[in-house]
Amino acid sequence: MGQCSPDTPCRQRAYQVKASYQGLIRCATGQARHLQTPKDSQTSPAELVQKIARSRHPATVCQLAQMVMAESSIGEEDFEQIVRKMVGDGSLVLDEPVHEIESPWDYLLTPTISLWFWAALGVTVLAVTVVFFIPDLFPVVVIRWALGSALVLFMPGYALLQLLFPKPSEMDSLERFALNIGLSLALVPLIGLVLNYTPWGIRFIPVTASISAFTVTFLIAAATRKYVYIREQSAKR
Repeated sequence: MGQCSPDTPCRQRAYQVKASYQGLIRCATGQARHLQTPKDSQTSPAELVQKIARSRHPATVCQLAQMVMAESSIGEEDFEQIVRKMVGDGSLVLDEPVHEIESPWDYLLTPTISLWFWAALGVTVLAVTVVFFIPDLFPVVVIRWALGSALVLFMPGYALLQLLFPKPSEMDSLERFALNIGLSLALVPLIGLVLNYTPWGIRFIPVTASISAFTVTFLIAAATRKYVYIREQSAKR
């Protein structure tokens, strides 16, 4: 963790930790729980967190939690709320975790950062399999409807959005979900338009294959861009 001046937000690097605040806190409370002491009435909890972050430069949120709870009676839930509030008002900035990634294969084989890729690829492959091989008979056809809808209405936009915005912090989950659907609704007609001028035309198999190929291609491109971004962030540190 770098130096923090009083005029700039404190930067707290969260190396190799989980994304949720609750997960970040639990890994530190085991050692700090028995060290709690009465709160300093002259210092607010947020000021205490900021003071410790500036003066002692913890490298992770876990270390920060341990230091704060060792010098106060702040519990893990209170610490979680304090950190959330400070991140929200900009007085505490959490950097993204640094991962030791040497190649694209390292990225793909690191589940904590590539789970999105394998999940999306799995849904795409499963959807194509179900669409082609599940018979049009009720009630099993419901599975075909559900996965087919995901393939058409969600996956193309999801793959493109992952490529355009590789950083998870660039927008929240609700914005991403809405854009995934909106982009998919825009992309699928364009794919159909292109197919209309090919010998295959707009038929079931060409449309399904084209949407699947588009999704997989952009998933691979997005994974490559995320890998490059992580390498650039690692080089800066």
